Amino acid sequence: MYIPTNDLLIKHLGKAKMVKYLDIKVCHNKCNSLIFKGDAIAAREDEDIVITARAVANGYGIASVSKIESTPSSSLEHSIDDIVEQAIEHATSSLSYSQADGSSSGSSISNGSNRRGGYGVNLVEVDVERGYATTPVADYDSTSLYELIDYVVSTLRSRLRGRDDVRIEVSLSYVESENGLVSSEGTDIRERTATTTIDIRLTMRYHGGIIQVSKSMGGRGGIEVLKRKSMDDALDEMIATMNHLVHAKQFSILESGIRFKVVLDNEAGGALARLIGNMLEADEFNPKIFSSLYVQEGVEVVDDPTLPNGYGSFVWDDEGVRGRRKVLIGSDTLNLLHTRLTACIPEDGYSTPGNARGVDGIPKPSVSNVYIKPMDWYVDEMVDDARECILMKGVERVSADTRRGIVEIKPIIAYHVKDNEMMYAIKGISLQDSIRNILKGIDAISRVAILKPYRDERYGFRIGEGSPYIRLESARCVCSVI
Repeated sequence: MYIPTNDLLIKHLGKAKMVKYLDIKVCHNKCNSLIFKGDAIAAREDEDIVITARAVANGYGIASVSKIESTPSSSLEHSIDDIVEQAIEHATSSLSYSQADGSSSGSSISNGSNRRGGYGVNLVEVDVERGYATTPVADYDSTSLYELIDYVVSTLRSRLRGRDDVRIEVSLSYVESENGLVSSEGTDIRERTATTTIDIRLTMRYHGGIIQVSKSMGGRGGIEVLKRKSMDDALDEMIATMNHLVHAKQFSILESGIRFKVVLDNEAGGALARLIGNMLEADEFNPKIFSSLYVQEGVEVVDDPTLPNGYGSFVWDDEGVRGRRKVLIGSDTLNLLHTRLTACIPEDGYSTPGNARGVDGIPKPSVSNVYIKPMDWYVDEMVDDARECILMKGVERVSADTRRGIVEIKPIIAYHVKDNEMMYAIKGISLQDSIRNILKGIDAISRVAILKPYRDERYGFRIGEGSPYIRLESARCVCSVI
């Protein structure tokens, strides 16, 4: 598949004088994946490319082309010319949003005399970026993928001692991506990345019901990001969790709605960090939720696309703005995630962009790697200090009501812990409380944050989410059997 160079894309910026801004972006992805299900491994290779032109004038115009696998170079150049002209036409003349179907598409948004100031759409000014970046990856070959998936399956079978009532499913993916962006402002960047992820699921039928335990691991880089020791620990934990769920007690409906001291593990805390980050995306932000917010000294929610192995890491976002670490919430801090478009909204101030995501649509502000900053507690110490608490581990389901600021986190399993001893396992329990109460109630955070990969359900963005163990002084727990 031919991947157009930045020099070729620059040749098509000649019509930029007709608009305030014009860019052309190419995104190429190549994925090798292995899926183990039943007793066989299936291999799959996928490759795709999208070229998008975006223009800004009275409106925001977008057009893209994607079905170009066998297009000759001359036809490709003609296709790029077409989408540039379409984007400019949408940006200069369209007064409403439209989307075309097929191998190419066009869309636009126009605000008229709007809150972004003046007539039409404006983008906040940023430094012009030029350069090339790549993810260091150890020598890659498909054999290493087969070896790893075989190791995971054989290890699970060995530790399950041949039990045929447990179904094992493993999905292992290695993705190479190449993104290029040129613009009328002089942006000329190219970034090559690689990500490796593994998803493991154990399913068991028990007394007419189904018990499922899952785990996701991975990040930016090759097979080396999946550490052997971490993998062994994860497999042991999955089997232990499954065995505990067999004998777990259903959370009593009589206790539903009562507040408990709660400890969230790395995964549950990471999901909480992501939900908070989503609420601080500029196009989703509800100021009422975060007004007069109290957060204890030292507690911070951070978004950082510069982490070396983070699944959501990037050097430049999808508008060509360099990514930077941002403290979203702290004892005296509240920051939003912005694109160049949302950063121009006067009532929010001219905030820093750098979190734009999206290839063939209007860029959307989104988290990259979002996490709760570690502090100085040891896990055993914070659980023992609590005397009695509910320890929630893993994530089965999460949701957020952005209008009321209420989040729900349903763990895979929970434990009633007293005097540092696990008294019994609990199922069918969820933490359901306001972001305000949760942040105010954080009174202990452990020393190490672990990030896991997450694929945004609505838009498909790659996100890293993570957290240390965190302790909440008082959180509302509800019965959740669905």
